[in-house]
Amino acid sequence: MKVTTKNLTKRYGEKIALNKVNLEIPDSSFLVILGPSGSGKTTLLRLIAGLLYPSEGKIFFGEDNITQKPANKRNIAMVFQNYPLFPHMTVRENLRFPLESQREGQIFKKRIYSDEEIKAKVEETLKLLHIEEHTNKYPSQLSGGEKQRVAIGRELIREPVLFLFDEPLSNIDARLRYEMRTWIRTLHGMINRTMIYVTHDQSEAMALGDIIVLLNEGEIVQIGSPDELYNNPKNRFVAEFIGNFPMNFLSFHKKDKNLILNNDKKIELPNSVEEIVSRNSLEEGEIGFRAELVRELDSERPIEENMLILECIIEDVEKVLDQQILTLNFNEERIVFVTKTIKEFERKSTIQIIVYAESIYVFDRAGLRTI
Repeated sequence: MKVTTKNLTKRYGEKIALNKVNLEIPDSSFLVILGPSGSGKTTLLRLIAGLLYPSEGKIFFGEDNITQKPANKRNIAMVFQNYPLFPHMTVRENLRFPLESQREGQIFKKRIYSDEEIKAKVEETLKLLHIEEHTNKYPSQLSGGEKQRVAIGRELIREPVLFLFDEPLSNIDARLRYEMRTWIRTLHGMINRTMIYVTHDQSEAMALGDIIVLLNEGEIVQIGSPDELYNNPKNRFVAEFIGNFPMNFLSFHKKDKNLILNNDKKIELPNSVEEIVSRNSLEEGEIGFRAELVRELDSERPIEENMLILECIIEDVEKVLDQQILTLNFNEERIVFVTKTIKEFERKSTIQIIVYAESIYVFDRAGLRTI
């Protein structure tokens, strides 16, 4: 199901929770809505679900305007971080319930599905979700991941046109979260339905989404694939928010026709970076580079023109599995450097690092990226 929003706005008094959001979600895609707390993620999801109605704007399912259609008429599935399972019912009974409760007729006495149809659908769902061995268990006997699978199964069995996920993995541990991410991606490929997934966890978004919509303060900041948001951020917010580590930023300004980096410390920037600054007539701004793309200067190798060389003080060293995460001080500004070298680093020692010109982003004073 293709989903379209046009100038979707939600206000609470003078507070604008969502401001003129325009989205076109392709049929069968997996779209992730990402952003910090209070950015409008859940509000957007609830508007699409019909749990809220917009102050302005329209929502379309395909060509059908469903803006004022109530939630129970939209045939959508919504999965929450808490598992809405009946504790007194077994897994089989929880899966049967949505089909048994669907009735028709003037006084809703006639069931839509026969017992044979319900049994067949339940068996099919149990196999699809790989929970056959838990058929006769109660929710209290299941792990968090198993409960979430049953909760998804209860929605899946109704054959909805659209799946909505509201941070469904928040309540499970890190290892199980990784397994559930893989499982949800596999499920999407199997059922081939449009899925919209809300999270504040950028690594989760990068792993799951075909398309990511990054929100901030109720507005769309950037839409694109995970690679597009990581490699081509439109502004400082995107560059800082996307990635396992926040991007490093160093300020610069022009002084006597020269570029001065970081509080009057004269550093020679690569020519290609200076050309970007000149081409955009920037008097001041910031350069940014990712922690993963920083390298230690090898004194035995020649210095190249496209290198930015910085001499820093090591303030902290953190070892995480095969990685070392160094926090550096460059003229009172912090730089994060991630390396997999086995070399031992000492706190308060000096280190020279390099960043290649192609890994450097330039931002103007307003935080917009310049090219």
